[in-house]
Amino acid sequence: MKLISLLENTAVSPDIQARHGLSLYLETASHRIVFDFGPDDTFARNAETLGVDIAAADLAFLSHGHYDHGGGLPAFLQRNGRAPVYLHKNAFTPLWSSETRYIGLDPALRGNPRLRLTDGVTRLGDGMTLISGAPGRRFLTDSSASLQMERPDGTRQPDDFSHEQSLIVEEGDICLLIAGCAHTGIVNILEQAQQVAGRAMTHVVSGFHLSQPSRGTYEPESMVCSLAGELRRSPTRFFTCHCTGLPPYEILRRELGMQISYLAGGTCIDLANASFCVEDRGFC
Repeated sequence: MKLISLLENTAVSPDIQARHGLSLYLETASHRIVFDFGPDDTFARNAETLGVDIAAADLAFLSHGHYDHGGGLPAFLQRNGRAPVYLHKNAFTPLWSSETRYIGLDPALRGNPRLRLTDGVTRLGDGMTLISGAPGRRFLTDSSASLQMERPDGTRQPDDFSHEQSLIVEEGDICLLIAGCAHTGIVNILEQAQQVAGRAMTHVVSGFHLSQPSRGTYEPESMVCSLAGELRRSPTRFFTCHCTGLPPYEILRRELGMQISYLAGGTCIDLANASFCVEDRGFC
């Protein structure tokens, strides 16, 4: 099973463009998958550089309804004419980061026939399951608390992130959880995933939303250390990125050591061996 970061806030090489956002490519024995699309078509241009054929993907997933994950969806639909795109039924809820800054999806995409709306636990076969609605409330971050969602009457309330979903992929000994920003809390999503799969996750790939880039703020070190202590209890290899933020990641790395790594744009991982193809800043 091979995972490639097509786009992230940082990059392993000047040949890979960085943007605030996330896009991943996963190749299993049965499928070629794109998970999230970044804010625009940059993920597709990076894919070309990395030798990934977007047109050959047969499945796609959107983690939640924010532009930095779904802004590139039109580019994917244009470059790939066959893959269904699975997204939560609430993904088109109007979402805001402030009174004037809209951060949701383009509503013109709502009726696209390639979109497949999901809710709760959705078993897709071939070892793949989508989950949403993580019930726990542990380690929710202040960095997510300022985000808003629009009610049908036009008024706004704090975002409940009911538009967020995560993907479990099981293949052989690997049980992988991929999330986007883990707004509902990575610990809660991880617990839900393990209950649904009936086993521990061997790998987790996700942003942890420990930063608020527009404000240049991060979660307190004490909170990040507490989160690390909880993650340490899990027999899981973590790969984090994007909204985690580099200062919180450095704390996590200090606390968790080799149990966690950063997934910059252009990184390629053989999950079976948890080995990196880009330690020398080259490509796969």
